[in-house]
Amino acid sequence: MHKALQGTIAVPGDKSITHRALMFACLTTGTSKIEGLSPAHDCLSTVACLRSMGVDIELPDGVDTPTAIVNSSGLNGIGAPANILDAGNSGTTIRLLSGMVAGRPHEYEFDGDASLRKRPMKRVLSRVAEMGAEITWVKTEGLAPFRIKGGDLVGKTFDLDVASAQVETAILLAGLQASGRTTVKLPFPARDHTRRMFTYLGVPFDSPDELTTSVKRLADEIPAKDMVVPADISSAAFFMVAAAIIPGSSITLKNVGINPGRTLILDVLSRMNADIKVIGVNSLSGEPVADIRVRYNGELSSAAVTGEEIARGIDEIPILALAGALSKGELSVSGAEELRHKESDRLALIANNLRAAGAKIDLREDGFTIRGSQRLKGGSKWATADDHRLSMTGMVAQLICENDLDLEETESPRISYPNFADDLKSLQ
Repeated sequence: MHKALQGTIAVPGDKSITHRALMFACLTTGTSKIEGLSPAHDCLSTVACLRSMGVDIELPDGVDTPTAIVNSSGLNGIGAPANILDAGNSGTTIRLLSGMVAGRPHEYEFDGDASLRKRPMKRVLSRVAEMGAEITWVKTEGLAPFRIKGGDLVGKTFDLDVASAQVETAILLAGLQASGRTTVKLPFPARDHTRRMFTYLGVPFDSPDELTTSVKRLADEIPAKDMVVPADISSAAFFMVAAAIIPGSSITLKNVGINPGRTLILDVLSRMNADIKVIGVNSLSGEPVADIRVRYNGELSSAAVTGEEIARGIDEIPILALAGALSKGELSVSGAEELRHKESDRLALIANNLRAAGAKIDLREDGFTIRGSQRLKGGSKWATADDHRLSMTGMVAQLICENDLDLEETESPRISYPNFADDLKSLQ
């Protein structure tokens, strides 16, 4: 008998917005109070790197605090680093900061953990190199560690082949220090946290449509402004799916960010006929937020996720795959080859794990098709490759499997959601 999950929960602050809030505060002059920060280790990597470059960041209640105080003197306050900038496991940290330092008159060396060292860096660094930054690959071309020698940047126009908000943001941060105009064009819509925060803070930019953003060199001081970070929809996704697949469950999630570039999880669960409600839409620092209530109804049906929309929720594909396995229908995902280059090959891992647990799944290079059977027998091993999203998906799967599921590890969620296990247990 599966124990129903019941209750109300506030998941930590949005990781993507936390990174941007900390970095974009450095574009302003004065003191910013940022509340609702994610306590994820990834975000602490951003704090550590900014501090190493001379930015004054206070965490008044320690590293678990949801509040930071940033005292900034603008981009000129980004100085020479005191040491190698260690981004840990955080792709957002290493890529966005690469854009930010590309226009500074210093040399910066970036590195990360073993996982980050395998992830592609050229898509950002080739662009800032075109603008005038000097890139040196320390060991392997295209991978960390690498050095950036900032310089006089020249604005350019970039047509991206992938709808990557990280690449877009890194280029725009470099563009704010470049002569002329820097323009980024996306192939499909992606999360627009950067544009929303630029608007909220008063950073000048032009955006004639949802795919195109351009900036010029910052000419004037931008006064600092306080910010509030909404709860992370990518973290909330695990509870949404848990409520949708575990009989008798009803979970309400508070103040979740529902940026249109992040709501794939809501759209797909709705298509699958989940009982899901978005309640009391509001705004926090330019971002839309709402409470989300999900109740079990035993009626999950078929849905398809296409390449054109995958950027709106690529990190949620592993937990959506679990929903597909417990559905009455078929879940098809395509255009998700980017998942093979995350902290792990997430496509292969989720397919192998679900297949071992009894699901019927056909894996393709860019996705998969799952034929749901409304049950998972379990009694198998669940590999994570130290990938936080695979680990958290496995922790939810444990609650619904008919036999024990042997998780490889449960430590990696600290990367994005340190208290995930405790919060999940609190609903049981």
